[in-house]
Amino acid sequence: MNANMQGLTPLQEAQRIVLEAAAPLGLEKISLIEALSRVLGEDIVAARDNPPWDNSAMDGFAVRADDIKQDQAIGTPVTLTIIEDVPAGKMPTKTVGPGQAIRIMTGAPLPNGADTVLKVEETDPSPHSVRVFKPEPRGANIRPQGEDVKKGDCIIAKGTQIRPGEAGVLAILAKSFVMVYQQPRVAILSTGDELADLDERFSEEKIINSNSYQITRLAG
Repeated sequence: MNANMQGLTPLQEAQRIVLEAAAPLGLEKISLIEALSRVLGEDIVAARDNPPWDNSAMDGFAVRADDIKQDQAIGTPVTLTIIEDVPAGKMPTKTVGPGQAIRIMTGAPLPNGADTVLKVEETDPSPHSVRVFKPEPRGANIRPQGEDVKKGDCIIAKGTQIRPGEAGVLAILAKSFVMVYQQPRVAILSTGDELADLDERFSEEKIINSNSYQITRLAG
């Protein structure tokens, strides 16, 4: 005998009825650390480009492509003068001119005048100059501004569950707090005259109420 013949609502129909009657709860602002597995209550829009400027994808030397493409055709290395060192986290203060290079670390902003980054392992550097043996195309080893995220783009849509990947993106966007939907409060009740709780004295006619604890952990 099927569910309809017994006067019961089929499972899928019951689910539809419940879901149609359900409505999202209000919003609350919580820290990013607390937001894992919660559901976003706002569109996340990038406030700036990421990377915010062209930057080096390698440890090496920021140069002009025109300076390194000529003599290498006949196997003669090009020697460039190093005019500055730019570690990650610092901005360059000088402009790369003809015959010049700036020593640069991964993630550091590309200096003005430079259009190419040479890998350090493919050069022969000294404290004040660097010899270049291998040509690189213009734009090599550079991560352009906005390659990952462009200002004004909707990066994560409202209604998205925050998983580890989303949490990482929110951190990139410096979102220390986010708006999420409030979580419902759920009560689990097991009924039956034969049930006894864990710390309750019971007779042989009773059975332990184990389902409540198992369902609570499954729901959590």
